[in-house]
Amino acid sequence: MIKSIERSAHSANQRTRDVDNERQAILELVQKIENLIYFPEKIEKPARIPNIWEVFSKEIKRYIETDVCALFRVDDQSHAFELAHCSPDDLDEHCRREIDAQIECGMFAWIINRRQPALIPSLVFKKRKTLIMLPLTTQTQTLGLVMVVTGISEGAITHERLKLLAILAKQCALIMENTLLFAQLQKEHETLQNAQSRIIQAEKFAAFGRMTSGAFHEFLNPLNILSGHLQLMQMSELPPAKIREYAALMQTQTDRIASMVKSLQRFSSPRKSECQILQLHPLIMAALDNTRARFPDHRIRCDVVVAADCPPANVNREEFIRVLMHLFDNAYEAMPLDGTLRIRLEQDVIEDIRNAHKEMIACRINDSGRGIPAENLAKIFDPFYTTKEVGAGTGLNLSISYALIQSMGGTITAQSAEGCGATFTVYLPGAEASGENCCD
Repeated sequence: MIKSIERSAHSANQRTRDVDNERQAILELVQKIENLIYFPEKIEKPARIPNIWEVFSKEIKRYIETDVCALFRVDDQSHAFELAHCSPDDLDEHCRREIDAQIECGMFAWIINRRQPALIPSLVFKKRKTLIMLPLTTQTQTLGLVMVVTGISEGAITHERLKLLAILAKQCALIMENTLLFAQLQKEHETLQNAQSRIIQAEKFAAFGRMTSGAFHEFLNPLNILSGHLQLMQMSELPPAKIREYAALMQTQTDRIASMVKSLQRFSSPRKSECQILQLHPLIMAALDNTRARFPDHRIRCDVVVAADCPPANVNREEFIRVLMHLFDNAYEAMPLDGTLRIRLEQDVIEDIRNAHKEMIACRINDSGRGIPAENLAKIFDPFYTTKEVGAGTGLNLSISYALIQSMGGTITAQSAEGCGATFTVYLPGAEASGENCCD
């Protein structure tokens, strides 16, 4: 009876020890899985392949005794497996020979195609050594392979450890893939930036070429007139009335040159306009009356709409009227004899250069004219750019208007399609830009 009790107690103690051992094994497995989960967090950001390998090789040693650990990466050009890292360094030649031997016997291709870890005999590292091959694969590609050389001993390599190494290799492959993709995107981004810089530089040269070409014609015309009349005055004696006529004509051409030089100074020496808070509707009507007087034969219908909640704007009175006159003149010229000019004044929200939303006062000027061809739309604010015949226009009005509105803290945009009219929108800062009182 006593012996039976002793045997039962001994059996119960054994079962207790077995349960404790199994519990301890489960806890160790959970700890290893937790280490796998936190593996990506151990890698410095932004990640680099050497840094990934350093952390990865240390993690491998948590699960198995290693004599040699080597990383082979797939070359982008040759698609061959090239040795990238080896620890210890003095065994790199042995690692290359091992891979060559495994390729020659066909085992390497079997491992890569299988895309799973494999335990195979070593053909170079002998003396009771074996290899653990860990393919670094994702769903889309094979990035490389890790070769671990370890000793043959009982219990050193278990199915559980191989599974953990397989999970670790999958994580490493994903991190490497993301790192390579990020590097590729950075390179493509730099390429795009360089291409964009070249395009911008080319467009600057093109704009400069258009500007100098236009300036050449615009300055040459009045200079030719001046030169011709000076020669006439030198070649023969002229009556006083003729001299006065020539002098008046020469003064007109001199004023024309001075006006163009003054306009160009706006671009070379930009200044901030002296603004005040004003209601824009009276300024719009003043500019519109001025334009109607210059185009008496045009039967243009004008619709002016002011939104009920539209506040006053921070603006320079004379310069804003000048801008409106330029825009109204262009609209009238785009609508021979008849058409519709719609002007709407309202509050709007735009994005600035920092993508921040900004409340502005928008004055939209829409005509029913012939529109602007797409190839010309990007050039209309360039100095001296014009589609008119030589002598019919300087090509400075829109560029001056753009500079004037910018000096008030605003901007101008243009939208158009050939045959569908054009819409110019002048954006100006509201009353809160200065804190001054409103003036009518």
